[in-house]
Amino acid sequence: MPSIDAMGWTEVVIDSLALRNNLLVVRERVPGKLYAVVKSNAYGHGLVDCAKLFLTEGADALACFSVNEASRLRKENVDSEVLLLGGFLPGEEAFLFDLALVPVVSDWWMLEALEREAYSRKKAISVHVKLDTGMGRLGFMPQDWQTLYARLKSSRWIKCVGLMSHFPVADEFTQESVEFTKKQIEKFEEAKRLFEDLGVEVFHIANSAGVFFYPESLMDGARVGIALYGGLEHPELQQAMSVRTRLVNVKGVPAGWSISYGRTYVTQRPKRIGVIPCGYATGFLRSLSNKAEVWVNGCRARVLGRVCMDLTVIDLDGIDAKPGDWVYLLGGEGEAKVTVFECAEWMGTITYEVFCVLSMGASSFLFL
Repeated sequence: MPSIDAMGWTEVVIDSLALRNNLLVVRERVPGKLYAVVKSNAYGHGLVDCAKLFLTEGADALACFSVNEASRLRKENVDSEVLLLGGFLPGEEAFLFDLALVPVVSDWWMLEALEREAYSRKKAISVHVKLDTGMGRLGFMPQDWQTLYARLKSSRWIKCVGLMSHFPVADEFTQESVEFTKKQIEKFEEAKRLFEDLGVEVFHIANSAGVFFYPESLMDGARVGIALYGGLEHPELQQAMSVRTRLVNVKGVPAGWSISYGRTYVTQRPKRIGVIPCGYATGFLRSLSNKAEVWVNGCRARVLGRVCMDLTVIDLDGIDAKPGDWVYLLGGEGEAKVTVFECAEWMGTITYEVFCVLSMGASSFLFL
């Protein structure tokens, strides 16, 4: 009998062959340094398992968000270069040295904090410096680049081995978005000419969309995340995540019977319904009410009524199913399988969020 801790009602299943395929597809397009982005638990796919797989299959380094994530990798004997995309918080400087991490520096206080820590240890630290070329988030603004260059040039304790920026709309294809992305590339090329005599080893602005849609952005390398997990629409990429639960109840209801809170769905004829033990508390969002579809025994079943906290009702008319049968919220088999792109449309969001929210609510995790 399995342990009760292993008896999850909702499972995330990761297809390692799909991850390998995606890494190889990306690797073919990135002649320079490839950073496999594994932040946020590898977009819900499992931080450590994905990190080890990507390194084995040809990634040159890893990129995660925080010191906490990087610490988990080190504890699991991942000794590759780890780039900290989120940088660090005040007080975390010592961990960067102790764990041999490469922080992304995006503000003046970070330079000052690192110089103090490096001086106290009499040991220089390698960093990547982030420039804001239009993302409007982290990074030094263009008017500060000359001053930044001089500061880095004169620093004994900080070695700028990477210069980077980020695209906000490389995955959007309106004329305005395309023009904006191309201007960003031009701006970053200007920055490259300014900073290249600092001994910078890697200039990188390309993300997943940059790799597939703007090859001119590749320069010395790329940071690739969503494409590795199959969340970027491209015929060569494969969705690696499935999320499944089990039917807990199957019954018939008469015509005129209301389903779930708010009575937003009322049957027009006698109907066979099923109940699955997942809801918005486990990442199957309320926005999926009356619109999402799930996979049951090779068929599509529509969500009926409002998604509840822990339960959701589905339409089983014409589907041979019984309590205990698998229901896939994401994935499945054959033409009826549920794609992350469909789920994102139903949720009114992006594939990144689908992977993250559906995986966070799972009670068990299988990496196959």
